[in-house]
Parts: sequence; C-alpha cells; structure tokens
Amino acid sequence: MSFADTVRKDLLAVPVKKNCCRRCLICGLFLAAFPDPNGQSGAIARFRDAETADLAARELRVQFSKEPSRRRVGFCGKYYEEVLFSSPSFRRLLEHLQAPVVDDLSGIFGSRCEECNGAFLRGLFLSSGTINDLQKAIHMEFLVPGACKAVVSAFFEEIGYPAGCVVRGNKIGFYFKKAGSVEDLLTLMGAQRKTFEMMNARIMHDIRSYENRVTNCETRNLERTVSASARQVEAILHLKETGKLGNFSEELRETARLRLENPDSSLDELALLHNPPITKSGLNHRLRRLLDAAE
Repeated sequence: MSFADTVRKDLLAVPVKKNCCRRCLICGLFLAAFPDPNGQSGAIARFRDAETADLAARELRVQFSKEPSRRRVGFCGKYYEEVLFSSPSFRRLLEHLQAPVVDDLSGIFGSRCEECNGAFLRGLFLSSGTINDLQKAIHMEFLVPGACKAVVSAFFEEIGYPAGCVVRGNKIGFYFKKAGSVEDLLTLMGAQRKTFEMMNARIMHDIRSYENRVTNCETRNLERTVSASARQVEAILHLKETGKLGNFSEELRETARLRLENPDSSLDELALLHNPPITKSGLNHRLRRLLDAAE
C-alpha cells in the first residue's frame, strides 16, 4: 500500500464519540457529493474504496436514523463505491457546504468541540485527500469540487493552516508542502502514528543528506590534494632534471625529497615527516618556492 493508503486505514479506525463530531465527519465525507438525478432531495457521494463507503453509510444511518443506499459503479476501468441518501435536512447541509461565500462555519457545522475540526479534516482526507510517499517530496492535497472552495478555504484559514490552491479541471486542489504543516494536520485528523513515521523519515533523509555532503566534500578535498601533489611532483622532477635542485637549501631539498617519496600524502602528513616536523604553513611556503622556481 502507498503511504496515503496506510493513512486512510488508520483514519478509518478512529472512533466517533460525539454527535457534533459525527456531523463534522459527515460534512467532510460528503463535501464532494452531487445531486441525485432521480431524487429531488437525494445526493450521491462517490468513494474510492468500500471501507470508506461503509463508514459514510454507517455515520449517515446514526445521524439521520435512515438507511442509505449503496451501489458499485465503474468508469474507464476504475470502480467506485457510491452512497445514495435522500433527506431534506441532508440536502440542505450539502447546499451550505457548497455555498459561494462562507462567513461563519458555525452555521454549517453547528456547535463544535475540540475534536470536531479533526473529524471534518478526517472526513475530507478520506473522501478527497492524498499525500505523497515518504521517499518523495512532501505534498498533501485535498482535491474538492470548485463549488466547495469557499468552505474549505475558510476552514483552513480558521484552524491556522492556509493552503496553497491549484486548479485541476473543474476542481480545486488545496495543498501543503511544509513538513511541519503536514505533520500537524496528520495529528489533528487522528493519524498520529503516521506523523511519527513521517518525522522518522525526515530525520533519516537529513542524515543521508548530511553524509552525502560530507562525502562530496571529502572527495573534492582529495581531488584537490591529488591535483596539487601532481603539480608539485612535476615541478620537483623538472628542477631535478635540469640540475637546479641542488642549488636550494637543505630544508627545500628535504621537502622535495619527501614529496617525491610520498606523492599521495596530504600537507598535514607531509609536514609531520620532516625532521624535525614543521608547520603546515611552513611546508606550503617551501612547496610554493619550488613551484615558482620551476615556473
């Protein structure tokens, strides 16, 4: 299963304890519902899996004391579960959810407890949400009908997590790309275990990125060391072949000899091979004098 599927599985197991939370959950689940062409007060919600459809039908039955209808439909090789429900009060609720302007969410959700926002967000994710796998870039998105833009935008603004928006056909995608926001929203909707998984994945990603940076830095340093050593060896051999190396002081001849004997050594290692050992800056000065002379 994808990471989004595992999130849905965890959300389906979250219990609903209060009627106010149930109403908010139903609002999220049926946000994308559309009118039933065969029923004056009916509406149809389409879900991607049977488990979510079971949850939606069960919560409708408890909230409205009426049994909804179910059917399985297919489009272009894909199958969906539809929940059909006919009720004037339910139809009015959907009309409020699809209002072009929303001034006060209380008129839609009614009185809310501390868990109601999480219930609505949970229903919204189950019906229209997705999230990238942990190995990919962070991206959580809720794809809702354009008619529901006002209520979804007002909800995210109210809870303090304004979302980015993108138009996808006749729908609006509300998305989040910051890890902190996505983790907070997962926790709010009740997927705490997935929040910890995401945090662990981010920590491992940061560790691997740090290790890669260190490795690349060490590789570049080694390449520079090898390149500098090759130039120094070439210069010393040139001075030796032309007979000019003997004109230098004993200290410079010792440095030249040690460099020829240890072409792969770093400046720190080469400085310690001198008798007595010299400083790195002193060694660098001697090698620069040999390079200048060869040039």
